[in-house]
Amino acid sequence: MSANGSFALDKTDRALHLQTHKEALYVFRFPRNTPVPGALFDAVDTFVTVSRTPREVSIVAAKDAPEAAGMPKSAEEHCGGPWTAIRVSGPLEHHMVGVLSEIARVLKEASISIFTISTWDTDYILVTNDTLDKAKEALSADGWQWV
Repeated sequence: MSANGSFALDKTDRALHLQTHKEALYVFRFPRNTPVPGALFDAVDTFVTVSRTPREVSIVAAKDAPEAAGMPKSAEEHCGGPWTAIRVSGPLEHHMVGVLSEIARVLKEASISIFTISTWDTDYILVTNDTLDKAKEALSADGWQWV
């Protein structure tokens, strides 16, 4: 911890190395009462995350995943993408402070919009496919390392 109470991130720490997810991802918005079929989670080697709030159901997955799982395309309100997920290698200890905010700061300074997802083990920073190279350059210039 530094004198001002903040934590310094050691970007050489393997848990903080970055890697890109190979599969293009899309962000879907469905009405809040849309049922989410269990089949959406059957493919264990793919990226799927679902968030349900009182206002909406959001799914991040491959473009065809919701429909392939039985969700009617007609129920889909919005679909955005393609996005590429940048994964912090992890696992991240829960006392590690500022990992996501540091990455977000670098990408903000490079004028790159992000969409973030956190799991127990790590963080995913999604950038649009057309900004991926710029994001990698900005993060590399800031000292982040890639696997």
